[in-house]
Amino acid sequence: MKTQRFNISPSVPAAILASAQTTMDDGPAFGAQLAWSGNHFQRIEPVGNGGYQWQWGEWLAPGEVMLETGQTLSTPAVLATISHNGLNGVAQNFHAHARQIVTWPGGAMKPRPVHFNTWEGVYFKLEESALMEMATGAVALGIERFVLDDGWFSGRRHDKAGLGDWFVDPQIFPAGLHPLCNHVRALGMEFGLWVEPEMLNPDSDLYRAHPDWSLHLPDRQSLTARHQLVLDLANPAAFAYVEARLVALLKEYPIAYLKWDHNRDLTAVGHGGRAPFRNQTSHAYQLLANIRQQFPDVEIEACAGGGGRIDAGILAHTHRFWLSDCIDALSRLSIQSGFLQFFPPELMGSHVGASP
Repeated sequence: MKTQRFNISPSVPAAILASAQTTMDDGPAFGAQLAWSGNHFQRIEPVGNGGYQWQWGEWLAPGEVMLETGQTLSTPAVLATISHNGLNGVAQNFHAHARQIVTWPGGAMKPRPVHFNTWEGVYFKLEESALMEMATGAVALGIERFVLDDGWFSGRRHDKAGLGDWFVDPQIFPAGLHPLCNHVRALGMEFGLWVEPEMLNPDSDLYRAHPDWSLHLPDRQSLTARHQLVLDLANPAAFAYVEARLVALLKEYPIAYLKWDHNRDLTAVGHGGRAPFRNQTSHAYQLLANIRQQFPDVEIEACAGGGGRIDAGILAHTHRFWLSDCIDALSRLSIQSGFLQFFPPELMGSHVGASP
């Protein structure tokens, strides 16, 4: 099985092999995870002695990495475990390891806050007074963290414009986010914000000023997906710009949580005439690490078109995963059950709503 979709993988890079007689609590089981958010593969093949060979690794495009004399290449780690206590034994081993990876603000995990997310309630129809009213209603339900989702930044009235222009839209928020943040915090809730730092729209001030900052192939028209292009994080100027915008937002506003999204595949893209996948992944990790270093008290959720970024690689730079854009309560039961086979429940991002 090979995944070449970069950050919106159709499957978690993790699997379990078990005998037909293995149960939840008894019998042999072997689990493995690849600690990597980019292209990857796994291969299971029979060998001559009646057993099987199981291979995991990063999938590299032809010519993507070319080593000069003396250069080295570090490959992603595979996390493997074996248990004779069934599937639950594998899960317990993975959970214990995941808890060692996560670095919580303040050095210890606090009780997980109950979230309210604005997306399904208003989509792009943001009004400051209506959001304050939502916050007032949310706290009455026991909500502990109010998350402002997509639509808050310049020119973002729909999904065809604005990505990359990470400035609070003055037409929606004349005084910036301060009134909303102050209202939310006065109610006793934390304030969270949605961002998609690795993307830009062709209809954005950023792209009009720097079209070369998008991942693209020479002499070919760039292809959009969801009306958006991918910011080339291996371009030092592009990287510095998006980091500076995130830093500015986090310095100005009391943001306790970032929902860090990534909503398109990397198709028909390049950097310097080569495939960009490994570079883009490693620079995304670096961007997250830089933000974490400067703002250690901010929690970050890994999200990618739903649950497309659930892996042990990005977990070292975040605090939780968004499992799926399906928020139907019944559907979530099976989704969350599968997630818990590999990661502990405190890392599970979840809210329910009317969307199936």
